[in-house]
Amino acid sequence: GAWGSAWLVPELGLLPLLALWPTARRSRWLPWVLAAMLALAFAALLGDALVRAVFSRPLNILLDPWLLRAGFHLLDGSLGTAAAVLAALLAALGIAAITIAMRALVLRVAGAAPRQTPLSVAVIAAVAVLGLAGVSLAPAESVVRPALAELVQTQSQQVRATLAEREALLARAGSKRMQAMPIPALAGRDVIVVFVESYGVSALDQPRYAGTLGPVLQRSEARLAEAGLGAVSMRMQSPIRGGQSWLSHASVLSGQPIDNDYWYSLLLASGQGFLTDDFRSTGHTPLVVAPAIVRPWPEARALGFEDVYPAAALEYGGPKSGWVGIPDQYTLHRYSRHLRPAHAGPVFGVLLLISSHAPWSPGPPLVDDRDRLDRENPWPDWQVPETDPLAYWRDTDRLRARYPESLAYSLE
Repeated sequence: GAWGSAWLVPELGLLPLLALWPTARRSRWLPWVLAAMLALAFAALLGDALVRAVFSRPLNILLDPWLLRAGFHLLDGSLGTAAAVLAALLAALGIAAITIAMRALVLRVAGAAPRQTPLSVAVIAAVAVLGLAGVSLAPAESVVRPALAELVQTQSQQVRATLAEREALLARAGSKRMQAMPIPALAGRDVIVVFVESYGVSALDQPRYAGTLGPVLQRSEARLAEAGLGAVSMRMQSPIRGGQSWLSHASVLSGQPIDNDYWYSLLLASGQGFLTDDFRSTGHTPLVVAPAIVRPWPEARALGFEDVYPAAALEYGGPKSGWVGIPDQYTLHRYSRHLRPAHAGPVFGVLLLISSHAPWSPGPPLVDDRDRLDRENPWPDWQVPETDPLAYWRDTDRLRARYPESLAYSLE
């Protein structure tokens, strides 16, 4: 379940043993079948370790293939389309190379071994099975573990749980309490939900981050109090970690825990009501401002938004740095001064900020003169730092230093 936790997976050795069977040694297709099985097992174990490292949970073979598209978009946004396509090609070539290497291994096992009788092959297989049974009793941190057997057992349990949760999600979506209901107490008032990317409990609970963000929140609370406004804090449990923030957005709007793209697609097709529908029935106009959206986004309409403002609608012409390049201060100013006044009645606005998105590379500084934000380039003297796109991904200490600084900027 973690990198380096298992260096020897004994049950994988049972597959090449099939090549020792007399009839199997004369087969042309069996080595390819065995090689494909070995390559699939290798990829599954590698994928399980990767998912645990990034998302702190086991691999889910029914749901996690959807992550491949999200990973491609992450590379596309961070390093460019050429790098993302190259990474995809290298991954495909890597799987092909592993399969060819596994076939060579199977052929070598079959070719190097003397001619076997069914009895001798059965004895070898029995020894392997007994050895596997003994290893299964080894402690979890042992370098020799039946990792593939454990993976199969975990996945079989997850498949059953996933199918049950699918039915539960659809049942909740069809229930009466998930249909649109007006909120009379908020009639006539603007309601704005602002998502600050990557803002989680680590930012407040870990001292190395809280030392930067704590003073920002205290100063903000004092300034709000001077303006006659109150600040109230609470914590919500995020359905995800390590990325896929649109699933968090959908969870807040739907009242359902959406932690994968399959649930997301089911939700959008379910016909259940969203917060947007609640506010529409109260007389609000649901709108979303999404500076990270640079592709067609039909899901916004499915989520109930009447007006959608992606990156192009913000008309930003200044320097670009970070995940997408539109600074949060500009996004908030554009909403306040230009987008909000276009609506006569109350609005339910969802603003999806992006400056504090990984890898938290530096952006332009805050400006005190808000009128400057109406210029084509509000930061004529600021230059995008010259750095290689991978610099922040490679340097963990730099990432950790930039994380609270980028959040402080967005919160300010």
